[in-house]
Amino acid sequence: MSIAYVSDNGGVLVPPHPNAGNPKAATGQTLTDAATGGDETATVTPGALYAFTARPGPVAGGTLTDTTFVFGLATILTAKNIIWICAPGETILIQIPAGYTSLHYESLGSGGSGYLRELKQ
Repeated sequence: MSIAYVSDNGGVLVPPHPNAGNPKAATGQTLTDAATGGDETATVTPGALYAFTARPGPVAGGTLTDTTFVFGLATILTAKNIIWICAPGETILIQIPAGYTSLHYESLGSGGSGYLRELKQ
């Protein structure tokens, strides 16, 4: 059985749902943001397609921590540079443009973590 791919609004072939992506072996990275307000970076492959899944946050003082992640190709400390957003428990696709080797990220709540996987194209 094969999966039918669709094109995103930039013409990139993507799986019909982020969970249907086919990850490359040994490309997974755990992204963790220990404290809010930072600008963390992950090393990525130019032109590659990635899937990211945000883990639901821990309970702090009886309240679930917001582990929504924001991503960009430049510092994400200003809203104009935030390109992708992933809610807790969700998976999104991130297409890295040619020439970029860093993905900037931040979790909106302290201690947020998730998993980034490069997909086969």
